[in-house]
Amino acid sequence: MLHSELAMTTSVKKLCLVLFGATVLTISGLAHAEKDFDRESAAKTIAESESFTGCHAIPGARDVCDWTIYTGRWNLIANHWSSTAAHLQPDALKGSPVGYWLYTKGYLQLSPNDILTLSEKGRIASKGWKHATAPGREAETSQSSYEGWEIPLATKSFVAITNVLRGWRLGVQFAEVHYLWSYALTPLGSDLFTNERLPSTRRNTEGWIAPAELTGIDAHKTYSGKAIFVLHKEGWRLNPDCNTIDACD
Repeated sequence: MLHSELAMTTSVKKLCLVLFGATVLTISGLAHAEKDFDRESAAKTIAESESFTGCHAIPGARDVCDWTIYTGRWNLIANHWSSTAAHLQPDALKGSPVGYWLYTKGYLQLSPNDILTLSEKGRIASKGWKHATAPGREAETSQSSYEGWEIPLATKSFVAITNVLRGWRLGVQFAEVHYLWSYALTPLGSDLFTNERLPSTRRNTEGWIAPAELTGIDAHKTYSGKAIFVLHKEGWRLNPDCNTIDACD
């Protein structure tokens, strides 16, 4: 009987040691994982991610930071300038207020035979523009009959992480990172935004529209954002396609 009790006591002690060890490892692992979440590294990862650098208000929407214009033969590009004018003339460009402003600043020129082209100033500036694929066809060589240009007016600037919420979901540890960001105007964007308003023939604009209202860019405002990081064996990894942990299942 005594031998049995001793054996049982020994077994219980061993079990307690095992459970205690597992608990210590679990707590240690949790503490280690939390300690390893580096805010500075997370901020850098978010700022360099495609989901952050792309200025899309909603998925699939146009890039807010860029303004697209089309050059070439007027009969091919008039609808992209929101114009019904049969022939190219300055007022016909006001359906694209930024495009019209570019014309008044000397980046665009009206050539004979109803052709809108980049001026010498525009060709120099276009080195920093994206020669876009025109809808339904590939972008052609410069100054061709139909081509698109994506003109950067601003970029997104990461400001700071404001809070990090950690938790568990389906056995996976995640970190919900809340942060602030703002728009940083490019030199061309800064020049554009010195105008209180721009001439416009768009609907419901009464002939004029403010750059911020037109583009959706407010350089004086700070915006909030959220990103989800999930802990993997190799460390914390940004899940760019989900803003909530539910979307990461």
